[in-house]
Amino acid sequence: MTAVVACLLIMLALHLLTPYWWWVMIVPFVYGAAAARSGGPALLAGFFSAGLLWLGGGLYFFFAGGRIIAGRVAGMFGLGPSWPLVVATALVAALAAAFAGYAGYAVRDLFKKKTAARG
Repeated sequence: MTAVVACLLIMLALHLLTPYWWWVMIVPFVYGAAAARSGGPALLAGFFSAGLLWLGGGLYFFFAGGRIIAGRVAGMFGLGPSWPLVVATALVAALAAAFAGYAGYAVRDLFKKKTAARG
């Protein structure tokens, strides 16, 4: 739970300070490589932190005037109402961050095994 909150707050701060969206993948990757004890927590921390961040951001922009453009984009995709578009955006971000968190853990695990085999 603390990893989710820490990743979420770091991603939020970086999203507010920089114009880049890909922090959603870098922060979970770094967490997975540096602090995750296994692949499951790395995957879940990335999934929930990015999913909550992008769901919150999507809802904020949706209710702050983005309902019109979201309705038009949802119409182009044939989704009907526009709220599934907000959920789909959060799900894409959550999956990308989950895989990034697991990839970070896997990279660290790979280097651990190489150094253990040499030693």
